[in-house]
This record gives sequence, structure tokens and C-alpha cells, in this order.
Amino acid sequence: MDLAPLTDADDRLVDHAVAAAEAAFSPDGAGRFDGPAHIVSAAVEASDGDVYTAASLPASVGRASTCAEPGALGSAVADGAHSFERVVAVEHPRGVDESFRVVPPCGVCRELLADYGDDIRVVVRTEAGDVGVARAADLLPVRTW
Repeated sequence: MDLAPLTDADDRLVDHAVAAAEAAFSPDGAGRFDGPAHIVSAAVEASDGDVYTAASLPASVGRASTCAEPGALGSAVADGAHSFERVVAVEHPRGVDESFRVVPPCGVCRELLADYGDDIRVVVRTEAGDVGVARAADLLPVRTW
């Protein structure tokens, strides 16, 4: 897949997601779960420029866990947003020498994002480590509905 380069607006959204991850992170032994929690945070920018963030919610029953992207999107919708420009999720560093890194949306989140706008800019990182932007619909190449 060919990725578009990040714009300044994309970079600013990454910064919002990183700030959310820093605020939400619960280090090993500090939260209610064994190990660190709230590893992924997301930011979504509505078409009016407002930015909404959320953290993933781990649960002791895996099915009850939620990704960060639906939380950010839900917050935007609850605030009255109807169209969206861009979204990004970042993973909190786990090791001393690691840094925040962009993570691509899971399959369910890809479906959800495309439902809210085929043209939403999704900041992704490839297996090779390249970071760029794809349209939400392009992350689902065989979507027929």
C-alpha cells in the first residue's frame, strides 16, 4: 500500500495522542491489572478542528477490552461531531530505550472508521516501520458493503 506523507496537521494529531497516552498510562504495579495498562491511546480530529482523545481499556475478560479509537470517536460523536478528518493511535513505550510509536488500527477499528468516513486520514505504521497516511476505505481493500 502506498502511504501519503504526514502533514503538519497529522503530526499535531500524533502529539495529541502521545499526550493522552502519557496521561492515561498506568505502569506495572500501579493500576488494577498485572502489568502496565492503557498502552494505546488515540486521537481523532473532527472536521471543525476539534480533537478528541481516548485510551484503550484493558479488562480481565479480553472480550470486554476496548481499543482507543472507538473511545475517541465516541467522545467526538457525543460532543456533536458528524464528520472527521484524521485519526491516529500510539503505543506507550514499554522499555527504557523505546519511544511512542504509531500503531495501525485493528480490523474492527478499520471497519468502524470507514463507517464514519471513507476519506478519513488514518496515520499508520507499516511492518517495515514506515509511518504515513492512508484513507480509511483503503485499509479495507475488499469492502463491498
